[in-house]
Amino acid sequence: MVRDLYMFSKVDKEAEVVWFNISYENTVHSEADITSFFAEKGLDIRFAYLDSSEDPSRGKYVMFTEAEKGSDIKSIADELGKMDVILELDWGFSKNRVIQSVEFPLHLLGERAVIIRAKTFVNILTMLTEHVPQSEGLLTMIGLKSGADVVNYLRDMVDVNDSNFLDLLKELLMAAGWGILEYEMSTVDLKGTLRINDSFIADEYEESDVPTCGYISGFLAGYISESLNTTVQVRETICKSMGNGFCEHLVSPAPKGAKIEHLLRGESH
Repeated sequence: MVRDLYMFSKVDKEAEVVWFNISYENTVHSEADITSFFAEKGLDIRFAYLDSSEDPSRGKYVMFTEAEKGSDIKSIADELGKMDVILELDWGFSKNRVIQSVEFPLHLLGERAVIIRAKTFVNILTMLTEHVPQSEGLLTMIGLKSGADVVNYLRDMVDVNDSNFLDLLKELLMAAGWGILEYEMSTVDLKGTLRINDSFIADEYEESDVPTCGYISGFLAGYISESLNTTVQVRETICKSMGNGFCEHLVSPAPKGAKIEHLLRGESH
């Protein structure tokens, strides 16, 4: 189902907000036919998105519109559902007059996901740091597993290799709201620098005397190690929470024979 969340409609307070969640056969003309249908029915698109990334043969069309109260939307939906390209159709009224782009349950990278404020995430990290022994190692371990899991999921969709894995990471971090990645790294000697601007952890953290993005360091180490099929370690040396303009993570090869799950941030052996 489509969930009432994200974008508030302010165009016509007397109208009803209607949403359509459409699964369609992905042909050359499918999207144009659906858009033309809405236009013929006088339903202007207020917000919409298309997605065929999961299955190229099957597309998704989510659209929000505003209709005059009393409009026979059911008849329009019934007619839409009879189009040859339509596979599944769900629709409804947004009682709270909200337009959104998030479905429920929300999925991200193939798994059930939830949306939380960055502040809430940082509060969890802070509580772990204050009350759990060796919390830095624990957070790094969680990050390591998360980073490796992401690569395994991406491999089901694209070829993750030496030449594109950091570009994929940059797009992923930006899309997830984690920050903007800049990087210089050699895949030969496994050394480099990853700089993250506007890190969601550092932005929400109070001023600190030490780097605060240990979880992200772990994530980067897991992601790079899994991408290159060799173990690296990542250590944050510059953090925005310490008054710097960005966060910087140094990548280096792991000691010979070391396993990624045994590496904690800052350890050299």
